[in-house]
Amino acid sequence: MAGSSKRAVLGALLGNGTLTLVKVGAFALSGSGAMFSEAIHSLADTVNQALLFVGIRNSERPADALFPYGYGAERYLYSLLSAVGIFVLGCGVTVYHGIHDLMDPPSLTISWVPMAVLGLSFVVEGSVLLSAARVVWSSKGEQSLWAYLRSTTDPTAAAVLLEDSVACAGVLVAFTGIGLAQLTGNPMFDALGAIVIGLMLGAVAVWLGIRNRSLLLGPAIPRPLQAEIEEFLRDLPEVQRVRRVRSRVVGADRFRFQAELDFDGRVLGTRMAHLLHARYAELGDEQARERFAADFGELIVDELGREVDRIEAKLGERFPKLEYVDLEAD
Repeated sequence: MAGSSKRAVLGALLGNGTLTLVKVGAFALSGSGAMFSEAIHSLADTVNQALLFVGIRNSERPADALFPYGYGAERYLYSLLSAVGIFVLGCGVTVYHGIHDLMDPPSLTISWVPMAVLGLSFVVEGSVLLSAARVVWSSKGEQSLWAYLRSTTDPTAAAVLLEDSVACAGVLVAFTGIGLAQLTGNPMFDALGAIVIGLMLGAVAVWLGIRNRSLLLGPAIPRPLQAEIEEFLRDLPEVQRVRRVRSRVVGADRFRFQAELDFDGRVLGTRMAHLLHARYAELGDEQARERFAADFGELIVDELGREVDRIEAKLGERFPKLEYVDLEAD
């Protein structure tokens, strides 16, 4: 998933970077407010996807002594920064420019260039959108798209999907606004198109900001997964009860799970019965039996520690997304 997200983000970065230059040129030739909005839109997407790419790269750094649970949250930090950038640059500047054009309409140069650029933009944005959609569809499983967007711990591919969905819709809005302005000679349609594009960008930015804020705070792992883990633990014959369960998202599809386990001493004792019988029969005096009792107590503690290690290993095999498992014997 991480590699797929990186490819989707890199493809979007290259595509939108090229489109930014093309749209700026088209705006310079036409003076269209909607084309200006599209240029700002592509610029905002380019900056956003550059931040997402940096976030993905940084989040893949291994854990160290300074950050023992890794750098996975950097992905969310950079995604949050990109959401702020979209809101300020994409929404704020675009809506401001559209309102300015409504109050002081510019003179439009009727030309085929803006339409040609919008056609090229739709092709490029559509290809990027399809790439992001394939990543999301391969990851969401049986969930609905809305449920996946609300629950995914890797918002980068989802961000590209949303941004390029808005980008494709924005191209259609700009095409409509510019076309009506050229047909009627009224630049109001062009300015209204710019405002609509800006508001769509603002909606995406708000959603991304809310989602990444939640992930930065470290939410619990998805409830169905946590319930499955607890059921797995309770089904172990040596576990009587699972208490004080705590979990946290530490990165994209990387989770931490903590719990206290009440062990069934009879099960553990039965496993060590052969050792008890064999050793105790060899003892002849009271002092030797006392030493054996002390040693046997130490063996029980060691066995309990080994049992915790075995259960943690089983959890890691059964649930690969559990990167950090901390179990305690209660």
